[in-house]
Amino acid sequence: MISAHAYWYLTRGTGLVALVLVTASVVIGIISALRVGGTRTPRFVVAGLHRNVSLLTVAFIVVHVVTTVLDAYAPIRIVDAVIPFISSYRPIWLGLGAVAFDIVLALVITSLVRVRIGLRTWRGIHWFAYACFPIAIVHALGTGSDAAQSWMDAIVVGCVGAVALAVLVRLWQIRSERTPLALAGTAMVIVLPLIGLAWANNGPLAAGWAARAGTPASLLHPKSSTGTQSTVTTSTKAPLPTPPYSAPLSGTINETTPDSSGNTVVTLSAQTGGSVHADLKIVLDGISNGSGGLTQMTSNSASFGPTSDPALYAGSVITLQDNEVNVSFSSSTAAPPQLLVTTTLQLNFGAGTFTGEMHVS
Repeated sequence: MISAHAYWYLTRGTGLVALVLVTASVVIGIISALRVGGTRTPRFVVAGLHRNVSLLTVAFIVVHVVTTVLDAYAPIRIVDAVIPFISSYRPIWLGLGAVAFDIVLALVITSLVRVRIGLRTWRGIHWFAYACFPIAIVHALGTGSDAAQSWMDAIVVGCVGAVALAVLVRLWQIRSERTPLALAGTAMVIVLPLIGLAWANNGPLAAGWAARAGTPASLLHPKSSTGTQSTVTTSTKAPLPTPPYSAPLSGTINETTPDSSGNTVVTLSAQTGGSVHADLKIVLDGISNGSGGLTQMTSNSASFGPTSDPALYAGSVITLQDNEVNVSFSSSTAAPPQLLVTTTLQLNFGAGTFTGEMHVS
């Protein structure tokens, strides 16, 4: 059986690959209009490549949608993947993904009945394929958990640059025949990425985006020991397993504004997935590095326990190196009385979220 953590990795991976494939499909479509290759490369070769890349794109998008629905962390239903803007989880940004998915479905269906609807109608609908690219970019940044990662930003910049270059070459190829269109298109190719960059810097790349994007409060603020939700299911009342055991983690990051001395407090609040129902909270005091995180830790505290009693264990961080945090816990009422929790975390300060893996011994 695939674990909950595996679904999360599959969702991220297939979404990223689908974005790259959408980029490749758009670029190849523009290249085919440029008559690249001349007589040495028959047009059916480029058309075949375009068709195969498009089919591969559809396959990855379908897997991306399925794994997103199966991932239990976010409350995303199958209907949310088809009907835009109705999801309780980041409705606008997830809704854009649904719009892109609907366009892909329309392209696949109309391609299957192309003979019946006619070439002109099919070609008119096919133009919507180019709309998938900007929608996919905004969806990836607005919904994805890796938006603030440098490698993700590099991929997005590369995709936008490739499409922009192909469009510019195409526009300047027709400039002698359609000068106003070429000039207007060139201006759009320059202005739109700048608008997108401004939005990204003040949106997905800025602190607190998870809350502003529409992440449900239950995911932003896990239940405390006093309880912030009116009901608790039977599964969340289950005691902790007998160590050793492992579980995936997902949660939120809250960092206070640094004071005049640069001191800040970073709070990591996480809930486990899979068959383990537990809460983990780590509070780190130290010197801010100015871009999310600490350059030096001065004090810390931590709590861990089942969802019904998240403060069952109290502890402190014993080692903190890169993305690995080791926490020692003890309890006067629980068995065993001592625990060592080792976490490997992927932190996204820009989105205010993190994911990772926890091992308890």
